[in-house]
Amino acid sequence: MSITWNSIWETHPDVFIVKEWKEYPEDKKRASRLPLQYAYFMGGETTLRVGIIASATINREDEFLLAGLLWGHRLSNGTKTVIYYVAPDFSTSFLTGLSKVGGIIDARAVYWREKLMPSLYPIPEKQLFSRVRYPMGEDRPNWKRWGESLNPVARQQLVTVNNFFSQLADRRVRIVVKNQTINIYWGNYEIAEVRKKGKKFELNSKVKWLKSSEQMQKWQKQGWVDASASLNPEFSATILEILDYLESLQKACQLRPHDHLALMLHNGEGALKMLWGSPWAWPWLPKDRSETAVLELEEWFYFQGNGQLSVVCPIFDKSLLKAARSILLASVLERSLLLVSAKDELGNLLVWDGRVHWLTTPGKEEELRRSYSWLSDVSRFPIWTLPEDWQENGIDALNCQSNHFSQSLMQKGYL
Repeated sequence: MSITWNSIWETHPDVFIVKEWKEYPEDKKRASRLPLQYAYFMGGETTLRVGIIASATINREDEFLLAGLLWGHRLSNGTKTVIYYVAPDFSTSFLTGLSKVGGIIDARAVYWREKLMPSLYPIPEKQLFSRVRYPMGEDRPNWKRWGESLNPVARQQLVTVNNFFSQLADRRVRIVVKNQTINIYWGNYEIAEVRKKGKKFELNSKVKWLKSSEQMQKWQKQGWVDASASLNPEFSATILEILDYLESLQKACQLRPHDHLALMLHNGEGALKMLWGSPWAWPWLPKDRSETAVLELEEWFYFQGNGQLSVVCPIFDKSLLKAARSILLASVLERSLLLVSAKDELGNLLVWDGRVHWLTTPGKEEELRRSYSWLSDVSRFPIWTLPEDWQENGIDALNCQSNHFSQSLMQKGYL
């Protein structure tokens, strides 16, 4: 769809603080590495730069948010800059995310309604700062509730399956219960699945991550509970072989970096335990398909200690995009009821301090730090870096790159 944005700006001069907009051409967008799917306009004077980023449709709000910040950074060159986001609609998390933008860039949102007159509607500042929280997600079922729809025999067999995998917790096996499946993981690697089939269930090993089709076929086994209330030996032995294999990859430092880190974070030992406490399992599932943020937040890591809940977001690649996405997801946590009644395993309430800890590698730190020029409160997103040799020697020398604390925890005597 072709839109003459300039004519829209001209018919709504009262919406913006400047006039006579100039569109940024396609060749310059490419040269500046700005996403091409959006329209960019510039205005203002030497002491105040003003820009517009506009789109008729928004597929990914994190990309839209980042594109506007990049546009503001391109315009500002250290000068105070105002960026207007123009789109048909904005989510609550996007508007809350804009309220976190500060420093040299001031971000504002404007609704565009194609078939209405006027067609532009600035969103009042007070709407950005609304403190009303909204419900989101539904409780994740436990093993007992998951098995309530099964027949009595299958429910008893499910207890055997639960016991088998629970006994492997010391080998860092973790269990994720969903509505129709129970998925068994070692780090990021799914090794088994329990799936409902009417009033019964099916149990299978899962090795889709293997590159060797021969090995995949060898370890693709079905499990069942026999007359002695035990899992069939072939399935049990296969699961143990899979664990042996994965553990050997870890010892040889052959896991992908983000998979290796996920294993450490799920385990929560050493510096992680001293710093943030014990791992806290994400207790939510989306109620419907629109609640994609609930699934995205499940990919983060949560820790509980001394009544506090800490939130950790690993960033290995696409640093600026991941930073923009984390701002939006932090806004979801802030504006929703997801963490309001968070509790530890004893039922005690946990309090989230509002911070999202960015965990990255030294090579990505500087790129990630660019986000600080866009944030009104950088203390809400502290940057932590892993040591260079973390895959071989662990992460006890974790470093916080915040201005007030830059030395390693080991050097400061905290560990």
